[in-house]
Amino acid sequence: MARVRTHQTQRSMPTKKFAYDDYVLLPDDGQRYEVLDGEVVVTPAAGTPHQGLQAELLTELMLRIGRKRRGKVFTDVDCELGKHDIVRPDLIVVLPAHYERILPSRLFGTPDLAIEILSKRTAARDRNQKRLCYQAAGTPELWLVDGDARTVTQFLHDGSKFSAPRTATTSLRLGILPDVEVPFAELW
Repeated sequence: MARVRTHQTQRSMPTKKFAYDDYVLLPDDGQRYEVLDGEVVVTPAAGTPHQGLQAELLTELMLRIGRKRRGKVFTDVDCELGKHDIVRPDLIVVLPAHYERILPSRLFGTPDLAIEILSKRTAARDRNQKRLCYQAAGTPELWLVDGDARTVTQFLHDGSKFSAPRTATTSLRLGILPDVEVPFAELW
């Protein structure tokens, strides 16, 4: 039987790799579901420090990208990276050249920028399994935000894999929009 992973318990689910059609049938029970390599992963809602970082980053991205019509910025949207990989990044940016990926129910394909805010429960999965999913999907840019360490680690895709990460503490220039720099003063 395939398993649903939670932070404390495991429940059995049918034996098959989940795809988007299966994903949409999961219960609307307040849990946050994702599918990684066909396996359903359940994570409780994020805490207030995480949500504060998400709100501040959303503000910065909207000021520099969304309001300037350089791209669309979303929070907590399902991204169907591949047949058996459905993730829900904390924030995403989609550039105008890829607006066709934006569907009413989800993003079909990879965002241009995916941002994952690390928490104690999800940090290992975000740094490893989800990072590899984004890499395999060809996500141009990934940020891992660590509020405890006050760092943002940036991964840029070179066409085959993520190149060596860059970690910043005060600001970061976007790889997908090199003329846009995001300051972190309000984050920490």
